[in-house]
This record gives sequence, structure tokens and C-alpha cells, in this order.
Amino acid sequence: MASPVVARRVEPAELVGSAAAIAVLLALVALVAWPLADVLLTGVLTSPPPLGSIVDTLAVALGAVLGALGLASVLAAAVRVSAPGAALLVTICRAGVLVPPFIAPLALLVLAHRAGLLIEVSGVAPPRLSLGAIAIAQAIAFSPHAFALLMRALARVPAEAEQAAELLGASRATVLRRVTLALAQPGLAIAALAVLGLCLSDVTAPLLLGNLHRPVLGARIVLGLDWVSSAAASAVALSVMTIAVAIAGRTWQHAFAPLLFTTTPSGVRPARVARTVLSTVAWSIAAVLVAVWAVVPLAGLLAMSRGLIGGIRGPLLNTLGLGLGVAVVGTVLALAVAWIAERRRGAATRAVMVLTRLPLAIPGVVGGVGYVLAFGIPRRDLVLATVLVAVWELPLMLRVAGNVLARSDRATEYAALTLGADALTTLRRVVLPALRPAAAWMLCHGFAIGVATVGPVIVLAQIGNLNLAVIHMLASASTGSVGAACAVATVLLALAGGATLLGRAAAGRESIPTLLA
Repeated sequence: MASPVVARRVEPAELVGSAAAIAVLLALVALVAWPLADVLLTGVLTSPPPLGSIVDTLAVALGAVLGALGLASVLAAAVRVSAPGAALLVTICRAGVLVPPFIAPLALLVLAHRAGLLIEVSGVAPPRLSLGAIAIAQAIAFSPHAFALLMRALARVPAEAEQAAELLGASRATVLRRVTLALAQPGLAIAALAVLGLCLSDVTAPLLLGNLHRPVLGARIVLGLDWVSSAAASAVALSVMTIAVAIAGRTWQHAFAPLLFTTTPSGVRPARVARTVLSTVAWSIAAVLVAVWAVVPLAGLLAMSRGLIGGIRGPLLNTLGLGLGVAVVGTVLALAVAWIAERRRGAATRAVMVLTRLPLAIPGVVGGVGYVLAFGIPRRDLVLATVLVAVWELPLMLRVAGNVLARSDRATEYAALTLGADALTTLRRVVLPALRPAAAWMLCHGFAIGVATVGPVIVLAQIGNLNLAVIHMLASASTGSVGAACAVATVLLALAGGATLLGRAAAGRESIPTLLA
């Protein structure tokens, strides 16, 4: 006689987890896969790729990468040989990672008015600069990111290997070439590719400094009047390049590792003269970076004192709403995805994790084109912009939430349930207190990103009715009101910087991993 089949009892928590995984998967399909597929199909089927813009974009990005790596190499070398003030150099570069990308090109635009730090607050619009100006601005903007990546690469070179090579009679140049650079080569390649991806994704420098009659891909997407052909084709070309960079550098694996902002000692000490020269050059570079970052706030305060910041109340309120929305939506979405990834296994969970990695390799401006093609521009375009920015910022916030959940003590949760506490009480008394520091940081970080973001929202603002402070800043700069643009940028910098500092204070001793900061 056949034994009866005993059906496995499905726990309510398991049903809730499965339903949550499927719901999040469907949401990410609608918010990530569908818009990107729409961009791909529209761009491939309707228009040939803009070859001239592709060549210009690659030339600018490669020049910016060389410049950023050159500046960062000097700083990293000075830190590694323990140059005087090495810790302060690290602090300066750490602060530079948090400076929004629009500060450097706006500072160059200020200096283009006058060959000094005085700003021209009235008169004709400044002349558009060149592709070289875009490369210079991007090199300055992303040199702190390059420094952090180079420090991580050099930290993997053991000092003992350098010392052993020197004891065996190798010269300092030979040790540098055959030991240090050879062992750091994989990390250096990843650093170059990561900075290349940042330069390709940047849209503010091309809009502020570029020649709009011959725009690079980022500006071409924003300025394209025929969205079915020009913008979609440019978006496809830009996406292909950034995805290729991400795959080549394996950034989906390596960019999630926390970067090292520590002074890693070198095994070989340079000669006194070489160390002095290196320290002098490094501090000169740091002084230039700090001066460039200070130009915009100084010019902004001067413009405020002259009353050149009128008409910002509405855009600023919309920006605050966007920042708060991104903070809440991004935090909730990141915690939900992290909970699913930590507690669930299966095909749905794997698909969710794949979709959350896509925004890491796709520029935000391409996401904006996808949302326009997929959803159009509704009356509540601020809501659409909030979702777009939150989804494109998901990889970093997910990293933070995932680390906290992975470190959570599951035994404490099981003990609470065993002692009779229900699931809601366990969540409120055990899980949420452990998440509170990281959640506070994510809320502050989401707000900072929301008020300072440009790439994801500029497409929606270009063809919709999205009136934000960053759009007001770009519009003011394009019409020659550089003082008003600096004033708006100063307000945004204060809001984003204040939120970042508040998030650091709220996190306390909680270790916050980063993608590039």
C-alpha cells in the first residue's frame, strides 16, 4: 500500500516573502528594464548613430581620464611616501568626492568671464569654450575619485615586496616599474575604466562649456528636438560605451568594494630631493583643487549680496520636494530589495539583483530618455523624476542596506520569536533598531542626491514642466547670468553638504560602504 503524500505546510512568512520578491521584480521590470528596452529599440530602429558625436565624446572622455589620473597619481604617490601633510591631502580628496560634478565646470565658466576670481555679473553671455575645456573640467571634477581608486590599487602592493627588491640591488626606478606598478596594474586599469565611465556619464560640463553646435553625446541627448531619433540614437550610443566600460573593468564587482582613504606606507623611500619635489607638486595640485571648489561659493555669495538670485523660490521648493521624495522612496526600495536578497533565494531574487545593477552601468540621462519614451510626461512630472532618481541611486543605497542586514543577528530575531513575540514586535524591537543608523544615512544621502542631481532629471525638464533649482542654474549660466547660476549652486551645495554631514553624524560609528565615495 502506497504511503500517503504529506503536503508541506507553507508558513505565512514564506508566502509574504515570495509575494514581496515578485512585487519588487515587477516594479523593477517596469522602472528599469522596460524604459531601457524602449530606448534600445527606438534608437536602433529609427536613426543611425551620430558618429561625429561619438568620436568627440570618446576624445573628451579619454583626455579627461588622462588628466584625472595624472593629478591623482601625484597625490597618491605623495600620500604613499608619507609626504608632509599626507593625512590632510587624504581629507581634501575625501571632501572632493562629495563635491557635485557641476562645481568644476561652473568655476571654469566664472574664470572665463575674467582672468581672475572677480565675476562678471552682467553683460553678454560668455563665449562657449572647447572640447578641451570640457576635458579639463571633468579631470578636475573626477580627480578625487581617481585618487581614491588609485589608493585602493596601491594598497594591494605589499611593502615587503618593494623592500625585498631594493635589498636585492634593484634601483628605485626598477622597483617602481617592475614591482609597484606591475602588482598594482589590475587596480590601475579598473581605476582608469571607472573614471572613464564617470566622464562619459557626465552631462553638466558639456552643457556649460561645450560647443552646442557640435555637442558630445550627453549634450546631444538633452538638446535633441526629435526624441524619436536624435535623443534615442545618442542614448543607445552612450549606453553601449558605458556598458562596455563597465564590463571591461568589471565594475559591477569591484566598484562595490569600499575605497581606501588611508595613508598606505611605501616599501621604498625616495631620495630627499625627489620627496620634496613630489610633496611640492602634490600640494600645488591640492591647492588648485581647493581654489576651484571655492570659486563658485565665493562668486555665489557675491551674487547674493548684489541681489542676483531672484526667481528661485519655486524651483527651490520643487528641489526640496524632489530631495525628500528620493530620500524616502530610495530608502524604502533599498531596504525592501536588501531584505529580499538576504532572506529569499530563487529565480525572482536573482532577477531582482541583476536589475538593480543595471543603473550602475547606464547613465542617468539615458534613464531619463527611457522614462520619457516609456511613460511620457504626465502632469505630476516631479513624481516621475523622484522615482527615476531613486531607482538610479539604488545600487549605492542597496549596498548600505545589504551590509547592515547581512551583519544583523538572526539569532536575536529567532530568540524573540521563540519567546512569543510576533513578527511585528520583532521587527519593531529588534530589526529596526539595528537598521536605524544606516537608514538615517540613506535618508540624508538620498536627499543630497535629489537636490544636486542633473543627469536623470534634465531630460524630463527639457521637454516637460519640471522646474528645479539645478535647471534654473543651467539656464542662468547659458544666458550669461553666471552670478545667478553660482548663487543657486551655492544654495544647492549647502543643502547637499549639510545633508551629507547630518547623515555621517546620524550613522555614528556605523561603517558606510561606498561605490566611489
